[in-house]
Amino acid sequence: MPTIEKIWLATLTKNEDDAGTDVGVLNLTIDIDGQDLADIDFGFMNGSGPLSGGLGPDSGWLEQGQAAISGGTNSEPGELLPNPIDASLLTNSSIRLGIRDDDAWAPQQVLVFGQTQPEWSPSQIVALAMETDLTHWLSTDSSEGHLTMPLRLVGPGSATTVIRKVMLLVYTGSGSNVETDSPIRLQITAGGAIVADQTIADTPQDDLEQYTGNWHPVDVAVPFTKGDVVTNGNIRLSILDDDAWLPSQVYVFGLDTESGRPSEVVTLAAIPKWELGSLSTDPSEGNASVLLPVS
Repeated sequence: MPTIEKIWLATLTKNEDDAGTDVGVLNLTIDIDGQDLADIDFGFMNGSGPLSGGLGPDSGWLEQGQAAISGGTNSEPGELLPNPIDASLLTNSSIRLGIRDDDAWAPQQVLVFGQTQPEWSPSQIVALAMETDLTHWLSTDSSEGHLTMPLRLVGPGSATTVIRKVMLLVYTGSGSNVETDSPIRLQITAGGAIVADQTIADTPQDDLEQYTGNWHPVDVAVPFTKGDVVTNGNIRLSILDDDAWLPSQVYVFGLDTESGRPSEVVTLAAIPKWELGSLSTDPSEGNASVLLPVS
């Protein structure tokens, strides 16, 4: 297992009444053998602070049905850990997510992923912990929820891990002509055949807007492996209209389960700093599609 030097927190709030919160900060702690190695507040400050899906501490990045990707700054994504952490020493009780207010929040899915030190392979971005279909509510008011919850570990998988579901995570930053109302499409070819092909249009989330994170599940028609993508395949991200989109971060993860919580989460593509230009069907504004580098 790798040594982790940066981490991100990705969340999706339940799309049900009272699930959202006005809380501007979530707290993540990492503990090994009773020693606190990291105590990090994830939130949002425009331009220079932690990335999330909102415009300010009370702007709704944790509102009902909304997703977020938090960690680092616009120019330096990923929250730098106080000291690098050996991931092989983590246990299912090492990583905990908490809240610092009594306005309760109900997450649906949570993913913690990290950046490894350069010498580790196959990828510098690896999933560390994940929870899906959560029933926990978080609040400092014990009558409304728990103060913290554990996030159980997931393995990074390998080139031979069978992938049965794909998760596309994107973050759109700020600026002129970065957000879009156009639908996008993710297509994955593996072993010479198209194994996943999904168009993403309107969802309950604030789709592809400025300062917004999005969490999109992608169905897999035929289970595949990362090795199949590397040897005879590709990952293509496309836009289906001429309203240009310029993402800031794009991640594609492969899950070893079709539904429910995975045991292994394989990094298929990870772009913490997007440098592939705008996407648009208008060639004067950008490219209609790009191939994402396989991690």
